[in-house]
Parts: sequence; structure tokens; C-alpha cells
Amino acid sequence: MVQPQDSLAASDKEPLRTIALDRDTHFVFGLQWTPLLGGRPAQVGRDRARVLRATHYLIGSEPSAVLGYCRVLNARRHHKPVLHSAAMQYAQTHASGSVACVLPHQEYGFWVVAAHEGTVLVQSDKWFSSAEDVQELLALLAQRFPALVVCWLPAFDPAEPPEWLRVSPDAFSRLTRLRKRVLQRILLWISVLASLLGALLLMTQEANNSVIESTPDASVRWREVMQRISDTYPIHTSLHIARVMEDWRQAPIYVAGWKLKQIQCEPKVLDWRCIARYQREHRLALNRTLELSAPKGWLFQPFDLDTALLTWTVRQAAAPLDLAVGQERDDWMSYLQQVSPLFELVQVGVATRLAITAPLDAQGAPIDRPDLMPLWQKRSFVVKGPMRSVAALSGLSAPLHWRNVSLSVDGMSGSGVARSQLVVQFIGDLFETIQ
Repeated sequence: MVQPQDSLAASDKEPLRTIALDRDTHFVFGLQWTPLLGGRPAQVGRDRARVLRATHYLIGSEPSAVLGYCRVLNARRHHKPVLHSAAMQYAQTHASGSVACVLPHQEYGFWVVAAHEGTVLVQSDKWFSSAEDVQELLALLAQRFPALVVCWLPAFDPAEPPEWLRVSPDAFSRLTRLRKRVLQRILLWISVLASLLGALLLMTQEANNSVIESTPDASVRWREVMQRISDTYPIHTSLHIARVMEDWRQAPIYVAGWKLKQIQCEPKVLDWRCIARYQREHRLALNRTLELSAPKGWLFQPFDLDTALLTWTVRQAAAPLDLAVGQERDDWMSYLQQVSPLFELVQVGVATRLAITAPLDAQGAPIDRPDLMPLWQKRSFVVKGPMRSVAALSGLSAPLHWRNVSLSVDGMSGSGVARSQLVVQFIGDLFETIQ
């Protein structure tokens, strides 16, 4: 691996550096990143990159859409190498959790990249001249992502690059060159003419063909759409939450100078990913002691000198929700009003209709919803209180999808029967059919 030539340089204020894998492939360090809102991220991202006068761009669409872009001088002269984003390469090879990497360079300074669940964080992919500036950025990221794991690499050596940089780049990290508008207009006119010719040909075929194809069954098509939405919101019953909390009880609260401060779990399809944060409270406490005390199957991850993490996965602790079948009417609000004194906070949001795009028929027109297909709405739902009060939620019959469940140790929040040192917080959505 060799250093790049100076023929590629950024015209933006932020520095842009490249590292060559071979003559035709270069990794770019120092893209600008911005989130993309709304639908059609490919079109919105391309238009946004053009407004920003970028010469190259790429779009990361999972799990959230972001635009990475840069302006490269001499981009249309001499040799035209294939450019790949180093930040996207890092994110794709670290597709789970919250991670960050610091890569020192003797000439350029310190490069910092961060990713969450395979998405590049827009504050990263930057060069800094001092380690103090790096620490300031990492501190800001850690406030947003408490489970952030930071890796400091040794000074960059072209002969021994980081392992994630050695992985062959794929299409996700490849930068797209923006074409001139003249060419785009030509392609647009070609596309329009092709569409018109296709429409004329179709009309001719329909006039000569008396056989009319039958429209697909509306119920089947709607069930397919509802199934895709259902996969996005797996339901967590009281039995599923009990399985998650059963693992919480395995986490040692005090162990050889270490103390449990927090447990946080987030769903991943039908599984749960959990992180327990420990604080070092004695100067003789060692990482290996905590690692040996971890339950079987749990992974130890040092965070810094005084903080360590234990991570694990709870398998198959969720169930799919069949949106094609309506729910029986139940007065769940009265039930929550009865059990609310047991909690410090019970908050239910205003109902919003669950957005579902209608399937299309063979002619591209939306298919009407079958009369028997139920309408759904959801509400944001937050519960906070003592760990012992969670059992009261088992009587809640409405379908629940929890996006985050956590346990704080020594929080001492609440008052009266809701006061406790072991405080849980559930954040999610409650689903109900529209009658």
C-alpha cells in the first residue's frame, strides 16, 4: 500500500486525504456528512450533493440515510481512479454497536471516524491537528452514545494498514462521480422518449389482444404489505421482558472493586442486544477480575481506565404482530390508570395512524384496502419506576413494541411506593386497531 499523489485534493475548508490500495482504487479520508430526511434518499442525496457543488458522493441508507460528499480538484483530468470512502468502509466492517476509531498520521494529524449500527456519524470522518481536539469530539459522541467503544490505532504505516482497510471495498463505500447536467438532460429526454414509445407499443398490444389479465387478489397483496410492516415492529410480551430481565439478575452488582451502574438493552429483529456498564471504584480493581466474573456467554469490553462493559444477546425474545388481524377492544387506559401509582412516570402519546403504502396493481394504480382489513394506530409509550413494579405491566393486553429498556442502579428516583434504588425505564410504542 502506498501514499497517494497530490493530484487529488479537496477544495473544501476541511482537509481531504487519500490512501491508494492500488493504481485504480483510492480510499478517501475526510468526507463531509449530512443526514437525509424524507423519502427517495437516492434522488434527494444526488440533488443535495449537486447543490453543495460536490464532485463525488455516496449515500448510506441503512439503518438511516446519510449523504457523504466531497469536492475533488482535477477530478476530470489525467488518470481517473475509483474512489472509496474510508469512513463507510469502517462502518460496513463494524456493522453493530457504537464504535469509533482514531488513526494518527505523522504528516496529517489525527483522523477520527465513528459509526452506530453500521451508519457513519455525521460529526466524524475528520482530521484534527491535536489529540486534545480528538478527545473533545469523542466526549461529545460519548454523551449521545454511552456504549461508544473507542479504538486508538498506532501511527499509520503504509506497509501495515488497519485490518478493516485491508478488506476489499464493496459498492456501499464507492463514491459516485456527479455528471454534468447536460448529460443528465440528454439521458432524461432519452428516458422520456423510451417511455412514450413503450406506452404506444403497450396500447397497440392491448388493442390487438382481447384477453384481459385478472387483477391479483387484493387481500393477498395487502397481506404481503402488512407483513413487511409487521417485521418492522416485533411485539414484546411480558414473558419476553421477563426473559430479558432474567439476564439482568445474573449481572453481579459488586465484584472485586467494580460496581454495576447501568444495563441497557435494544431489540434487533427478534433478539435483544444488552450492555452492562461497570464503574471501577477501587484502585486495586483489575479488568481481568471483572472479565472472569462475567456470566457464561457474556463478552468483556474495556471502555477506559475506570469503565468497562459486559455485552450479551438474548435470543428469540419477541414475536411478530399480525397486522392483518384486528385486536379485541380493551380498556387498557383504565388499567394503566390503576397501576400508575406504582411507577414514577407513565406517559402515553397521542395516537397516530400507522402509515401503510397501498400495493399497486398491474397498471400501477393503488389497490383499495379490503373492507375486512383492520386499520392500526400507534402511540409512544414511556414507563419509569422501580424494578419490582414491572410485573404490574403483565396485565396490559395491548400489543407493545419496546425500542429501549434500561436499568439504573442507585438512581434513587421516585417517591413513596415508587421510590427505589433499582430504576427501570421502558421506551416504545403501543399498538391498537381503529374501531
